[in-house]
Amino acid sequence: MVALVVVNPGHSSTIQDKGRPGHREWGVPLSGAFDPDALAIANGLLGNAPGTAALELTLLGGLYEARIPLAVALAGAPMATTLLRPDGTARSLPIPLCFSMGPGDRLQIGGTEVGVRTYLAVRGGWRSKVLLGSRSDEARLRPGRALQALPGSTPTRYPQLPSWLDHGSEPIRILDGPDAPQVVERQRWLESEFRVTPQCDRMGLRLAGAPVSVLGLPDRLSRPVTPGTIQVAGGQLLVLGVGCGTMGGYPQVAQVISADLARVGQLREGDLVRFRRIGLDEARALDREKRERMRALGSRLTALANDGPPSLAPH
Repeated sequence: MVALVVVNPGHSSTIQDKGRPGHREWGVPLSGAFDPDALAIANGLLGNAPGTAALELTLLGGLYEARIPLAVALAGAPMATTLLRPDGTARSLPIPLCFSMGPGDRLQIGGTEVGVRTYLAVRGGWRSKVLLGSRSDEARLRPGRALQALPGSTPTRYPQLPSWLDHGSEPIRILDGPDAPQVVERQRWLESEFRVTPQCDRMGLRLAGAPVSVLGLPDRLSRPVTPGTIQVAGGQLLVLGVGCGTMGGYPQVAQVISADLARVGQLREGDLVRFRRIGLDEARALDREKRERMRALGSRLTALANDGPPSLAPH
């Protein structure tokens, strides 16, 4: 059933879910949402599982038209959003929220001055093709693409969440990589500030700043890499994203901790980035703490979403 038609896909919009963990040994990238926290919030507002497939909108959201009644939610970077009714009326929608769309309604999602990615979820998830247990797809949406979903509706709700944070305001926490001991003036680069260059996408972010030199042979063997791996290429840092490959030959000087990976997904061109080295025990504790916090938030949002039977009339 055609549920939503892509009129304008914005800058770069794809379908993403929890990704494809467990297949890296076969050369299959993890993929999935670059900001899984925002994805989980959008899904929680509708009672979906945290990793349910949603649209990942990048920098500029686009224009979408509903063909059936839909219960949808938005979370992530605060993109300027307007709901356009067939009768010509319009309503501004602050993110995050959940709301209903009726047949003929259009959702116009503009740009954002902070952050990068926003997630457009629908109750039950977008019904795209499943490959290796995931609907994640690196192919960008094109105008005219018809998306499938189940009909539904939801009251308009605005969750009480912390205001949008500057994801580069605090240092990104890292662990030592296998080549960390070979870095020349190691402490200097850890105390330096870097700027995100225009070369940033789901594959990774190239940072500009003080040159980083690494000792070692130029014919080093490739090693496994993962989202958050920090490499040195041409004397500059490269932070790998969720769309990165599984092997890399550049020196690996650090690894972003799992608790901070979502922050990397919201860094944009021009943002300033600093790093702070921590130990493995602290990284594990921060990971557990964040998982518990997101699990508790998801439970609260899901309970709210399931509070009473939804009406099929659009609000």
